[in-house]
Amino acid sequence: MATKEIKMLINDGGIIFMAHIGFMSQSLLAGMIESLKKKETLEGIPSKISHSMFIILIEMTQNIIKYSKIEPVDKNNINSNGLILVGRDKKNNYFVHSQNIVTFKDSIKITKIIDEMNTLTENQIKQKYRELRRSAINAHPRGAGIGFYEIAKRASSIEYDFIEIDSERCNFNLTANIK
Repeated sequence: MATKEIKMLINDGGIIFMAHIGFMSQSLLAGMIESLKKKETLEGIPSKISHSMFIILIEMTQNIIKYSKIEPVDKNNINSNGLILVGRDKKNNYFVHSQNIVTFKDSIKITKIIDEMNTLTENQIKQKYRELRRSAINAHPRGAGIGFYEIAKRASSIEYDFIEIDSERCNFNLTANIK
């Protein structure tokens, strides 16, 4: 979501509940969740939607913490910077949006996963999630490799794109629209 789109969302009656740009950490994530819980109460957000928002926020923030590549490509040089937005548009559709820098190599893996998920039904996503969780096929030193499936289980749709930064890296934009 570009700055122009954010301005349009707000000018069009949308609401940004929470926004953070910069360094991400576990303690910051805990603070964001606490803040969002207060907003949930004030705004009267339905509990099913708020629960989905929390899970998606956690997964997207974890992706930023574990995979962002601010510096030129060095797989040991993770720099946990990114953008997180949580909001609602004028039609009362809730969303969580993230943006962070990834390598082109990672963008190919991400595209394959999300494109596959976008062809599956809700039940097929849940089944694939369970299979991957049990088998640990996608497991790696930084996680189980099932975060996108966790997001998909709670989202009505997932949109994404990559914007080239240089020959090795790109901005990864991910938006989960919440059921």
